[in-house]
Amino acid sequence: MRQLEWEESIVRKGLAVGAVLISVLVAGCGGGAETPEPPAETNSSSEPTATQSARTAPVKSLDVSDQCSLVAETRAKSFGADQAAEPGESNGKKGCDYMKGVSGGGFIVFVSADKSQTMQKFADARKSKTQMIEVGGYPAAQVPVDQASCLLALDVSDQGSLYINTLVPSGSPNPCDLSKQFAEAALQNLPDA
Repeated sequence: MRQLEWEESIVRKGLAVGAVLISVLVAGCGGGAETPEPPAETNSSSEPTATQSARTAPVKSLDVSDQCSLVAETRAKSFGADQAAEPGESNGKKGCDYMKGVSGGGFIVFVSADKSQTMQKFADARKSKTQMIEVGGYPAAQVPVDQASCLLALDVSDQGSLYINTLVPSGSPNPCDLSKQFAEAALQNLPDA
């Protein structure tokens, strides 16, 4: 347990240093820096916005007893993970951490079947930073936070989303590309509703 707390502390410090560097760079350009996870908006609308496309794949259930079952160990290893998957938390969401290197020094990918926020709420909270894409037949909101991190939410359910938070300290591989790989693998194990 102490090791996990230490690892989470390292990841938080890495994100904080990255956020400070981005703030300094962006401040010079007259803009503000994106924080990794602003609070979710409380207003909801069942009407899709112009940025949301329709789901072409089956609705998924977010009722998953073991978040670490979403991405099989063999698939995670094929993406470069070399540590055992372990339960984790990101921005108040329960999920699973997949890591390369001790303490996620190569990368850390957090995957969650998230009932706290739909993809649309995720996208609405980030407005201009959001890139609308498609992953495995599902509309997805992607937010490249900086060169080292990427947030991704897939519209798999009206009750929440498949949420991926990726940190690649070196920037290689591309964190958004890695997020999509883990999302596609998780979709295969996320049960249909």
